[in-house]
Amino acid sequence: MKKHRLIAYILVAAMLAAGCNAKSADTNETSTEAVTETEISSEYEETEEETKSQTEMEESEEEAAEDETEETEETTEETTEESTEEETEAIVQSVSASVDGTHYIGETLTGSDFTVTVTFSDGSTLTNPEGWAAVPLELTSENNVITVCYESVSTTIEVSAETAPETTTAAPTTSAVTTASTSYLQVVDTSTALYTYDSMVEDLNQLAAAYPDIIDLESAGTTADGRTIYVVYFGNRSASRQIFICAATHAREYMTSQLVMKQLEFYSGNYDTGTYNGRSFRDIFTETCFVVVPMVNPDGVSISQLGEAGIRDESLRANLYSIYQNDVANGYTTYDYAYYLVRWKANARGVDINRNFSPGWESVTDRSAPSSTFYKGTEPGSEAETQALMNLVNSMSNPLMVISYHSYGNLVYWQYGQAEPLWSANQNLAQNISNMTGQYLAGYSNEAGFSNWCIQVKGIRSVTVETGTVECPLPISQFSLLWSQYQYVWPMLAGL
Repeated sequence: MKKHRLIAYILVAAMLAAGCNAKSADTNETSTEAVTETEISSEYEETEEETKSQTEMEESEEEAAEDETEETEETTEETTEESTEEETEAIVQSVSASVDGTHYIGETLTGSDFTVTVTFSDGSTLTNPEGWAAVPLELTSENNVITVCYESVSTTIEVSAETAPETTTAAPTTSAVTTASTSYLQVVDTSTALYTYDSMVEDLNQLAAAYPDIIDLESAGTTADGRTIYVVYFGNRSASRQIFICAATHAREYMTSQLVMKQLEFYSGNYDTGTYNGRSFRDIFTETCFVVVPMVNPDGVSISQLGEAGIRDESLRANLYSIYQNDVANGYTTYDYAYYLVRWKANARGVDINRNFSPGWESVTDRSAPSSTFYKGTEPGSEAETQALMNLVNSMSNPLMVISYHSYGNLVYWQYGQAEPLWSANQNLAQNISNMTGQYLAGYSNEAGFSNWCIQVKGIRSVTVETGTVECPLPISQFSLLWSQYQYVWPMLAGL
């Protein structure tokens, strides 16, 4: 810029000097001199403006470069911070677990029996976090080794189990029960344990046809595989008192269906001849109607008895193997596929019906996907079988109690978080069943079960009876024990 100014000054000085030497300059020369000076001045100003603009552009570019550098540095710092955070994220370091309380051989543990503690690399801990799992849950001996895992870390614990008290079946006395007739229609086959859904349906129809005045047979719902869930109204359907009985909620526990059907057959055949505690069966069942679902989970029973062939729907049948593969991958089973299906407890969709009710449903974390057992479903009451049970109980005008038949363990569960006076009433119900059957009393079973719902939502006395003394499916050799224990349970319950 200084260089341009110097050149302009020199030109002006030279022209002014030339003008001074011409002593008599004319008007044209003066005019030309003025024009030239103006042009030079204008050129100088334009040159100065261009230089100023260039300088401003250079300064703007420098500022933009500085801003970009700052942004890059900030981004680098943020990335470094995020990277540092990722690198220092706590990981699972160890898992510890314990099982408290007294447990018996044959019992199945639930999530509520465990205290699981996860320790992380930063020293923090979590107790019973979501996603932990334990296998196996069935106590089959005095000393049981159970693996508890969370994410990829696992530990093993030893859980002791006591031998259940010996069964002391209360033999009926002549003052309580008279000898019933044996010359009645007997359709229920007890020579084999494989009592199928089709056999049950045939027997129900025969009994309903033979005793139309005391047996009403209806549908309570339809399963995913298209089977009817049957309900029987036995006795006087217009009675002011009702007792609800259900069996085979868990698939492999299907001998309970056989037991309930044998009871129905026995009371129907001895309706006019049988007595209990000085009262005739007719009087007892005229006063109290029994609402009975002999097979809650017919799809699951068919899987346990017949394998894949027990399911008619192709998509459901194909999904069974996918469920098996998932259970194997998660360490939930080591059985081969065929025996895995024999041990099936869920319905055809892989949902455990006795984990599908609302009370405590959120706390059930045993499985996160369809499985042969313990999977609670996508929401409470998601399954047709669950809905059937709830709808039936809701339809009853005066339900006195609910008895759920399960297997195995030879015990009676009766504690479901109830307060007084329901606590004592339910304990009394369980004690009366124990007195007749010789089954011992047990405390709490699991959350989200049918008995939980009956107690906590409906306020109805409810117990779960675990029949049998060996692993399920029960062999036919167990039926004589079950029959000796439960032959007269219904009239006994009606008197409570």
